[in-house]
Amino acid sequence: MKAVLKHILFAFFSAALLTLAGAPDVSANERLINVSLDDGSEVKVFLFEPDDHGDGPWPLTILISGGTGNEYIARAQFWLGRKLAEQGWAIAVPVSPDSKPFTGENARRIPKVIAKLQKDEKVMYGKSLLVGVSSGGSSALEIATQDPTQYLGVIAAPGVLRPGLEFDNLHDLPIYLRIAENDTFNWDEQLANMLLRLTRANANVDAELINNGSHVFQLDWQDLGRWLDSLEVPQSAPTIEYIP
Repeated sequence: MKAVLKHILFAFFSAALLTLAGAPDVSANERLINVSLDDGSEVKVFLFEPDDHGDGPWPLTILISGGTGNEYIARAQFWLGRKLAEQGWAIAVPVSPDSKPFTGENARRIPKVIAKLQKDEKVMYGKSLLVGVSSGGSSALEIATQDPTQYLGVIAAPGVLRPGLEFDNLHDLPIYLRIAENDTFNWDEQLANMLLRLTRANANVDAELINNGSHVFQLDWQDLGRWLDSLEVPQSAPTIEYIP
């Protein structure tokens, strides 16, 4: 029964993302990078670069895929990567090497991927932004709680805190959290408790219920742009020796 439910949710999530994707966007340059990690695994990363914000380096955003995190789901979210690249960010979309979500121990691969990507001359050294939709938003929140001082902020639209997830001081971590008020999986009912837990842990949370959509929805880019402009993004990359 659980396997059947998993396939139904996967199909629903994929269809929703593809519906939002619409026509292909060609406003950002795309590169494929294979990142080798110290555990012997290799993470395929699609990197989108802005084409109208200078020659870089650009601050890095990690777009965490939902579902199983496989390449099919990653590609279904390219529309979001391209839109964020239009804001002047380098967008990295990692593909899970084992088709498992970036949660738990698998989530600890993401900081290693970031460290490798920041050796690229087009990617700014320093804090990165985490972004995710649906279970990808939940993964982004979890990754940030593991080491909140290493991130500029988190966009979870939508996202929830995984049951049993423990964390302490989030050090004023900016979090942009959006959930549909009639969410298909009733995530809207968890918002009040999430907001309480996150603010008690000293997160700086911008949370709202969206009055349209059911689970995956169109983002308000003007509102998101306002939030992005509030982040303390460095204007240039410091010269710092890379430490693996």
